[in-house]
Amino acid sequence: MDMYEQFAPYIQDYIYRQGWSGLRPVQTAAAEVLFGSDDHLLLSTGTASGKTEAAFLPALTLLHRKPAQSVGILYVSPLKALINDQFARLTGLLAAGGLPVTKWHGDAPAGAKTRLLQSKTANDEGPRGVLQITPESLESLLMHKSAACKRLFADLRFVIVDEVHYFMSNERGLQLQCLLARLERLCGCNPRRIGLSATLGNPEAAMDWLCAGTHRRCRHPEVPDQKRRLLLWMRYFCFGEEGMRSLLYEQTLGKKTIIFTIERVAAELTIAHLKRIAAKAKSPDVYRVHHGSINAALREETEREMKRSETPVVTAATVTLELGLDIGDLDRVIQMGLAPLSVSSFVQRIGRCGRLGQQAELLFVLQSELEPTPDDPLSHLDWELIKAIAIVQLYLEERWVEPIAPQWQPFGLLYHQTMCTLAALGEVSPARLAQNMLTLPAFRAISQEDFKLLLRHLIDRGHIMRGDAGGLMVGYNAEPIVTSYEFLSVFTAPDEFQVRHKNETIGTVTEATLPGERLVLTGRCWEVTACDEQKKIINVKPSKRTAETKWKSFTRGKMHKHLVRRMHRVLAEDTDYPYLSPETRNSLAKMRGIARTLGLATRSIVPLPPNSCILAPQLGTPALQTLQLALQGQGIRASMIPGGFTPMLLHCESCTEPMLRRALRALRTEGINLALLDFDPLKLRPRQKFDDFLPEELLRREIIAECLDVDGAMQFAADCPP
Repeated sequence: MDMYEQFAPYIQDYIYRQGWSGLRPVQTAAAEVLFGSDDHLLLSTGTASGKTEAAFLPALTLLHRKPAQSVGILYVSPLKALINDQFARLTGLLAAGGLPVTKWHGDAPAGAKTRLLQSKTANDEGPRGVLQITPESLESLLMHKSAACKRLFADLRFVIVDEVHYFMSNERGLQLQCLLARLERLCGCNPRRIGLSATLGNPEAAMDWLCAGTHRRCRHPEVPDQKRRLLLWMRYFCFGEEGMRSLLYEQTLGKKTIIFTIERVAAELTIAHLKRIAAKAKSPDVYRVHHGSINAALREETEREMKRSETPVVTAATVTLELGLDIGDLDRVIQMGLAPLSVSSFVQRIGRCGRLGQQAELLFVLQSELEPTPDDPLSHLDWELIKAIAIVQLYLEERWVEPIAPQWQPFGLLYHQTMCTLAALGEVSPARLAQNMLTLPAFRAISQEDFKLLLRHLIDRGHIMRGDAGGLMVGYNAEPIVTSYEFLSVFTAPDEFQVRHKNETIGTVTEATLPGERLVLTGRCWEVTACDEQKKIINVKPSKRTAETKWKSFTRGKMHKHLVRRMHRVLAEDTDYPYLSPETRNSLAKMRGIARTLGLATRSIVPLPPNSCILAPQLGTPALQTLQLALQGQGIRASMIPGGFTPMLLHCESCTEPMLRRALRALRTEGINLALLDFDPLKLRPRQKFDDFLPEELLRREIIAECLDVDGAMQFAADCPP
């Protein structure tokens, strides 16, 4: 039987009305798995390949064949904007099948949520259809409406997790694993899981992540991506060189474009400059900004403009537009200023253009932040340019994407889930609490002794107390924390000031700004008229002058060793990359010449006169940090260079090459014992949301597991010639 004929009649009608010439390969493959097995399903194909329909159409057909007695499909997204986008796409389809779709997040209408909660269960008026939700809203449901959850999800058949790669890379993904396991235990349901992603470096790890805590296996059909034409171009501006923003103006004129930046301030300043250039040229103001510090309503307005405006809109954005939000077809994507943080980020960004058979156009407009000095040859090496080239080459040569390392010691999340469980269940015996928590997939590597240590610490601090029946419950000191809206999320939200103009919130900044000072937000300059530090409100008025807004950020990113090694190859090889502009070729040639003169292209230890060394171990960031600490323990003053986003080398001050080799031999002989090293773990990463609630021993172990790699550092010490 043709796969099309297996779909429910109303879905066949939907396909016909959409004017499809046939099913896409990913849709056929997904239907084969969902119709022909009881397995979970992972779909990893490029942006705009039809993954959403591939997941929903067969799942809805199975619900049509055997209707669920509760919500049948739970769709989980990391972004409210993605939920809103999918809600608009699904409403008409589900209406044809007589199924409701409800979006559930902090900005969603309360009436639809109330109707779902109050739906009857005795007949076909009970809770049905599709519920779209964020992890934080699902956490709220489980904590505060557990009785309703039993009705809502008693016969849940499918959980669709969008942007699986995103969830796998951070604690929100571990939280989601816990939530799904808690949901299944509470409701007695056993749904199949469908994961969607456009960027996966290791599908096997993603399948393990998707299966975690279940007894089903996962299938990952290999679907060839459609061949895409790629126009790639890279222009590098040296320090102090003019013309970068004029080039941006020329390259975006009449082009629907996303300009990706690493930091919010770069996005703001870029659009502010483009607005000024456009005003002088008397061309339309089509320039917008999209990042997490801009008011959600203004971000949504930008998304609508990008999708519907007849005039091409140019938007500067950070990671907020990396994920699969439907903003229509783009003419090009520009990576601005610095290289992407990772190959994964690059692949996501390149996937934003070239839809529906278009040529994908990706332009790198990079600018050096170096201030070279004649007596420091290393100051002439711009690792951001080298990194950008290495990222492109890894994509072109290998289609390689960073694998995501598992988190084995997430004690902060353990605190969060313990308190959420106590808030949901009330008084619980210690044995039952331990059973509930340590059998969750995120905590499989945590011992009972460690959990006891955490509980004793929380009891001592009044976060947990004994109830009348001898069980454990939320303590008085934790009640204000656990009952706050902010507690639902596991990520750290910065302490911010609301910026308002005429009682309308424009966005937020992280620092107080005094009256008369100026800041840039939404690509416009504003003058501060009043600042209420107690209420954290800044009132502003428009200004025609220039300004800069600085947001607090922890800028050091982690780099995988495979990327680091490819960066060194860029310096060592003679390859002429065809996408480089003539100016960029010249800049790279000079850097290669410096690297060869120093010996950096071929040696791991480079002496610098009069008595220091550069160590180039070609390690990923965790192993590099570990080696730095270990050398410091040997009396070597080792510091990372460069700083910022691309830590690559270690500068060993007052250290000759023989001294450094002796220290490395000592590491080979003695090993690296982190317990004997004097360092502050909190300096290895930004402070996390629940750090203050953990005992010092567990916090130290969590940070070490996340930020250091003893095995990687020891491997370098073992391989380095004596």
